Amino acid sequence: MFYDMKLIGEEGIDLAILPIGDNFTMGPTDALRAVKLIEPKQVVPIHYNTFDVIKQDPHAWATRVEDETGVRVHTMTPGDTIEI
Repeated sequence: MFYDMKLIGEEGIDLAILPIGDNFTMGPTDALRAVKLIEPKQVVPIHYNTFDVIKQDPHAWATRVEDETGVRVHTMTPGDTIEI
């Protein structure tokens, strides 16, 4: 995560795909900060719950993101699809 992500937000991002697993990637707190900087219309959390070391609660994260930013969050499991 870096502050220049705010510049990305100036482009009018429709969808951000952000890791929330922590340890090897951005964690839930930094991913929330990234959402606030990027200001996408929607976000999909990725890179979580495939190994014990990156266990996260994507639904709790989604609730927090939606409550704090109003951005719509799509939580998915492997094999799921969404139409954007």
